[in-house]
Amino acid sequence: MSKELVIPVASPADYSPAIERVKSAATKGVQGGRPFEIAIRYPSKSRIQEEKYHAMIHDIHRQCFRGYSAEGVKAVLVNQFAREMEEAGTPLAHPGERVWDWQTQEPVYVRPSTKGFLKSEASQFVEFLYSVGTEYGVAWSDKAMKAYEEYREVAA
Repeated sequence: MSKELVIPVASPADYSPAIERVKSAATKGVQGGRPFEIAIRYPSKSRIQEEKYHAMIHDIHRQCFRGYSAEGVKAVLVNQFAREMEEAGTPLAHPGERVWDWQTQEPVYVRPSTKGFLKSEASQFVEFLYSVGTEYGVAWSDKAMKAYEEYREVAA
C-alpha cells in the first residue's frame, strides 16, 4: 500500500519546514527498507472551479450556440482559451496536439483537456469564460452565480 506525503508550499517561507518534513519521512522510510520518490507538482484545479466553468459553458451554449452540441461548444471554448494563452506567452501546461491520421491522411487536432488544467489555468479559464459571456450578452444562471460565490469564498 502506497502512502503519499503532500506538503503545500505557497511561499519561500514554507520551503525549510517542508524540506525538514520530507527529510524526516524519507529517513524513516529508508531505514524501514522502503525506497521512495520525490516529486514536485503544481496543484490541479479544484472541484469548485470545475463546477463553475461547466455552469458557465452551459449558459454560453444554451443562450448563444444552441445549434451546436454542448461538447462541441466546450471544445471550441477550450481551444480558443488555449490559443489565447499561447499568444500571451503562457501556454497551457498540457496543450493540445496535432496528430496525423495515417489512414485518411488528414491532420487531427486533439484539444487540451480541462482535466489537465492547473489551478491557475482553471482560474484564468473562468475569467476567459466571463469575457466571452460578456461579449455575447450572457445572463448567468443561478447555478453559475452560486458556483461563482463558492469559488470566490474558496479563492479568498
